[in-house]
Amino acid sequence: MAAMSACPACGSDLIQPLRTQAQPDGGMLVELRCPACFAWSQAPCPRPELAELDRQQAAARQLLLDAYDRCVAESMEALGECLGAALALDLIDADDFARRPAGAWAASGAEADEELPAA
Repeated sequence: MAAMSACPACGSDLIQPLRTQAQPDGGMLVELRCPACFAWSQAPCPRPELAELDRQQAAARQLLLDAYDRCVAESMEALGECLGAALALDLIDADDFARRPAGAWAASGAEADEELPAA
C-alpha cells in the first residue's frame, strides 16, 4: 500500500479515500484527500490494499468513538457530581425549573452567566 500509506505532499498518514473508480486491470483508481495539508491526489490501488485501508480506517474510527464515549461519560459524571453538591447545599429549588418568557435573557440584558431578575 505504498501509494496510499502517506500523503505525497506532507507525509501525513491521515489520508482519506473519497472516490474510487474501477480500472480495466481489476484494480481501483482512488481519489485521496489529506486533512493535514488539504492536498488531493489519485493513486492506483489493488482491491486487497483498498480493503486493508478500509479496515484500518474502521479501526481508527472505532478508537475515536471509544474516546468520545469516555469523554461523554466523564462529563456526565462531573455534571452529576455538581448537581449532587448543589442539591446537598440546597442551592436548587422549584424556581430553577420555572418557565420563563421567550426572550427573557435578551430583555433583561443579562449575560449567560448572570442571574435573571426575579419574575
